[in-house]
Amino acid sequence: MPNAGYPLGLGGPAPDARRVTSGRPNADRRTHHSPARRAFTLIELLVVIAIIAILAAILFPVFAQAREKARQTSCASNVRNLGTAVLMYVQDYDEQFPLAAYATSGFSFVTWHDLTDPYAKNKGIWQCPSSAVSKTDANRKPTTHFGYNARYLTTIQLDLAASYSKHTGASLAAVGTPSETVMLADAKASKAGSWCGDDGKFLLPPSDPDTDCWGRPNFLHTEGADLLWVDGHVKWQKPGAFYTAQSPVDRFFDLQ
Repeated sequence: MPNAGYPLGLGGPAPDARRVTSGRPNADRRTHHSPARRAFTLIELLVVIAIIAILAAILFPVFAQAREKARQTSCASNVRNLGTAVLMYVQDYDEQFPLAAYATSGFSFVTWHDLTDPYAKNKGIWQCPSSAVSKTDANRKPTTHFGYNARYLTTIQLDLAASYSKHTGASLAAVGTPSETVMLADAKASKAGSWCGDDGKFLLPPSDPDTDCWGRPNFLHTEGADLLWVDGHVKWQKPGAFYTAQSPVDRFFDLQ
């Protein structure tokens, strides 16, 4: 039966003009594009900056404390090694503590840390990494950041010039409680502008007044100081634990 309504020889409706018989995509298929990226608003940027600032405020002190803890550990190691050198000297010199200082010629002096250096052979242990005290004294001579309890471990007096030539070292046996007697401590000058320099290599006990060339404990480790005791142990302590408000006043310095 002829196909009604269609041209002769065609068996169906003419193909849709919009369709492509070659297999190519439809000509009118729309190209799909990625959505446009949205920029940060000013408020969002300010929020991010505020968060970074808060994190920095929290973390920076933590990092600073960690660095200081590392320096304190190094400082404690140095004072321990220096104390070991002092005790080795004591054993070699009939259990007498080293002199505070003595003159060699003119204004040249040998101090307690010079006397003990042959046992350590390392002047690096004279220093504390946390200390801002100079590494040399007023005469440009290498000095130490640690103070020696010379007022009790020797017979030297506050007037160094009048007493250095005749003072002696105390006997180890004279120390009643070595574990409670300070030998060395972080130190600095007791008087600003001291004519010997800003170091405190001769440590004042609490009962003595501030004096040129003498030092006080330097509380530079989280408001505390590293102390080396006569028995050789090292301990960090705050002022109230050993230096202030003690009874007797020089409880942790005298030989009782």
